[in-house]
Amino acid sequence: MKNYRLTLLGLLSLLLASCTTQETKVKNVIYLIGDGMGFGAVSSLLLSEDSLTGFELAPVIGLSETCSANNYVTDSPAGGTALACGKRTKNGYLGVDPDGNPMTSIMKKAQALGKKSGIVVNTVLTEATPAAFYAGVTNRSQSYKIAEQFTESNVDVAIGSGLSAFINRPDSVDLTATLIDKGYDVYLDWKAVLNSTSDKFVGILPMNDVHRRNKSRNRTAGAADGAEVCLAAKLAASNESTTDTTRLSEPTLYLEKATAKALEVLTQKSDEKGFFLMIESAIIDGYGHNNDSEGMIEEMQEFNRTLKVVVDYVNKHPETLLVVVADHETGGTSVSYKSFEVGEKVPVQLSFSTKGHSGTVVPIFAYGAGAEAFGGIMKNIDLPAKIEELIH
Repeated sequence: MKNYRLTLLGLLSLLLASCTTQETKVKNVIYLIGDGMGFGAVSSLLLSEDSLTGFELAPVIGLSETCSANNYVTDSPAGGTALACGKRTKNGYLGVDPDGNPMTSIMKKAQALGKKSGIVVNTVLTEATPAAFYAGVTNRSQSYKIAEQFTESNVDVAIGSGLSAFINRPDSVDLTATLIDKGYDVYLDWKAVLNSTSDKFVGILPMNDVHRRNKSRNRTAGAADGAEVCLAAKLAASNESTTDTTRLSEPTLYLEKATAKALEVLTQKSDEKGFFLMIESAIIDGYGHNNDSEGMIEEMQEFNRTLKVVVDYVNKHPETLLVVVADHETGGTSVSYKSFEVGEKVPVQLSFSTKGHSGTVVPIFAYGAGAEAFGGIMKNIDLPAKIEELIH
């Protein structure tokens, strides 16, 4: 009798869980990826901040394996592909399966459902993680081909860096002109992005606008990347006041402000079908590779500010799902042993076991509509599958 009752209770629980999943309405999806952001990186933030972090606001927490199809330790192309396309591929492959066949990303599937879409990164737009959502190549170094595929991505708003792949090309094609022909406004400086009233634009900014570690401040926006020879730069120059020398470059605030801008545009443009926005904080990975304790902590503080912007958006738009995850862990990062007096505040020091990636599981943080689906232990390929189920 007892076993019979337990069986009925189990079936009832499964039925209730199924109904809850089916009734969850997800209109908007925000996918926030911290490249290389493992437990050590998250710990560095939690121990450095006195106020509540965005991670601590997560109602649901899970764990994700990060293997590729042919290695326990993934690289960024394969890791990004798993999170974007829901299938593991070989290290070095991007947006294609182990046989080199193109795959359809969760962003493309969202677009097929009529959702608007966006990409915001603090790296080049043709880098592995963002490219996994719109491109397909068997070598991440094929940046010229990836840039071509970006022009076919149909994203509504994209903000990042990396102008060179669009204009300094062996085929001499100006891909900013291609984007303009497709109806995009193309901006090459931060001020133009912030002031834009366009509902369809691409911002391709100098790296010193999107990340603080580039200290150069004497560059004309995009000039070092050959901006003076592309159509977008010529149009920008013709519209720019000769007396306006204001720079709005704030690299420590870039990711949060670019994210807020993308959310503003997508919210205004999307209808009842909503939007899909992919955001990547890419430089956490670099500090892990460089075993830079101070840099990683500062980067995590910047990530936290962006996370809080997005959590605030989710709280105001309850039909929005936010999933925060890493493509892999970098550096074998952990918190170093350091004693201190009770009540004393001393800086956190990190230690590293490698200058490469590691194969450890990474945390998942989920917020808003459908968040309950992301609790527990899962594979990296499970995340886009769960998102797809929730948006249908």
